[in-house]
Amino acid sequence: MQYKKTVTLDINNVEVEATLTFDYTPEVKGVYDALPEDCYPTEPEEWDLLKLRTEDGDDCDWMIPYIADSLIEQLGEVNED
Repeated sequence: MQYKKTVTLDINNVEVEATLTFDYTPEVKGVYDALPEDCYPTEPEEWDLLKLRTEDGDDCDWMIPYIADSLIEQLGEVNED
């Protein structure tokens, strides 16, 4: 499922608000204390960052590979609330 969240980019010491479109799959806890045929490992959460647009509509997708960790950290903070 696709989600959109507002994130803050730091560009040359100027904070810029942008909208991040992403897919998120939550962690699925594994089962380790059942019969062997009913056990399975934990599946980690997954983030697929799709689009990054400033408030003015500027395309910033090219930045995603360089700042993905920072974006995911910001998304994680939002999910904790």
